[in-house]
Amino acid sequence: MQSQKKTETIAAIATPSGEGGVGIVRISGSSALEVAKKIFSPCSGLSKYEHLQLNYGKITPPNKKTTIDNGYLVYIKDPNSYTGEDIVELQTHGGSLVLSSVLSAVFEAGARSAEPGEFTQRAFLNGKISITEAEAVSELITAKTEDALKSAKERLDGALTKKINNIKKELVKLLTQVEAELDFAEDEPEDEIVQLASIEAKVILEKLQEKIITLIDSYKEGRALKEGVSVVILGEPNAGKSSLLNILLKEERAIVTEVAGTTRDFIEEVVKIKGLPVRLMDTAGLRASTSKVESQGVERARERAKKADLILYIADVTKKDFNQDVEELKNIRTVEDEKKIIVLLNKCDLEPEENKTEVIKYFKEFPFCKISVKKERGIKKLEELIYEEIVERKGGQTESSQGCLVASAWQVEALREASLEISSAIETLKNNEPREVLAAKLHSVLYYVGELAGETTPEDILEQIFSSFCIGK
Repeated sequence: MQSQKKTETIAAIATPSGEGGVGIVRISGSSALEVAKKIFSPCSGLSKYEHLQLNYGKITPPNKKTTIDNGYLVYIKDPNSYTGEDIVELQTHGGSLVLSSVLSAVFEAGARSAEPGEFTQRAFLNGKISITEAEAVSELITAKTEDALKSAKERLDGALTKKINNIKKELVKLLTQVEAELDFAEDEPEDEIVQLASIEAKVILEKLQEKIITLIDSYKEGRALKEGVSVVILGEPNAGKSSLLNILLKEERAIVTEVAGTTRDFIEEVVKIKGLPVRLMDTAGLRASTSKVESQGVERARERAKKADLILYIADVTKKDFNQDVEELKNIRTVEDEKKIIVLLNKCDLEPEENKTEVIKYFKEFPFCKISVKKERGIKKLEELIYEEIVERKGGQTESSQGCLVASAWQVEALREASLEISSAIETLKNNEPREVLAAKLHSVLYYVGELAGETTPEDILEQIFSSFCIGK
């Protein structure tokens, strides 16, 4: 966004589209109040607007007599506003036509249309929030589960920012010491300088790297909470796929019959599993078929499986032959070796005694869980397995992990680069390389930590973050 644009007064509708009791048009910039005065006439006749005071009046376009609506004006003076600039909010009735007419009047009065995320971008540029907090605003709005909401809220409140700033503070302190050694190197014996660097600096860097790796490891959970997880249910016809979908959804969403091939296409629903928003897909049973429609359904099931984060493969343990199941699993692994798969051994309540050891031999290389969708057995264990496979951590969410989760690819990439530079800095200490080399490595670490702090974040990343926002936020 051009620097000239950042000084302009902007406006947008700040409430969702559609009909509602109240709608808000937000104006931000040094001329926000001046623009609002051109279209707002207070019923009380006051001439001065106080900070955070609610003023009732009429909204009329400039140089026109027809009133659009009656409503309230709220003036929020800088720097105590969301953007750090003067903000005026015009609160009217929430009809889409009313709001668009008020916004048009604001444009006539001198404001321009805000770009996506421009209000939050100005908050970042004016030092009101950090870049990680700014991104959390969008995550808060789009959160699909209570845990996703909590995670975004804690990042918005600065939990991740605090972690990053503490790492940065320790790095700056260490770099200052190293550069001081360079300045006074001629006055100290070389072996004493090396000893200080190899003991104190190495310990500090190793501790900082541990903190960074902890943040990196939180990414899988953070990403899953932010973006959701796609899980595809596969298996032969009548293995229990649709019944499992219904149990996890806690409603009769899919048709369940004894007739094989009932599901011809995929059924997709969102469900919360251990706090994670999961897009769950029931698919057509995997088998060769002379039906053109069913064959297309089977092909779509395999295509969906390729794109899924996790596959739940259901096998019927009452069968005598599992070769077809094994073949399907091999095909999945052939296409994508790292694909996460959980094998569900269904109908365990009816499992023949001779199958109990034999069936495990077929599926021992996969995480598996014995279940009975008819008796609703093993479902809790299954949910735990889904969570563990997605976040790659045993057990549920912990209080210590919440709020410090890294949720964006660019964040984890910056952390990985910082970790690599720390490893390189540690190597310079082990090899007793010149202090200039160590100082250069520490500057590199600070650069990547600075990306997360919003100080050295590349323009393309900033643009990507704010362009994903809705207009009005």
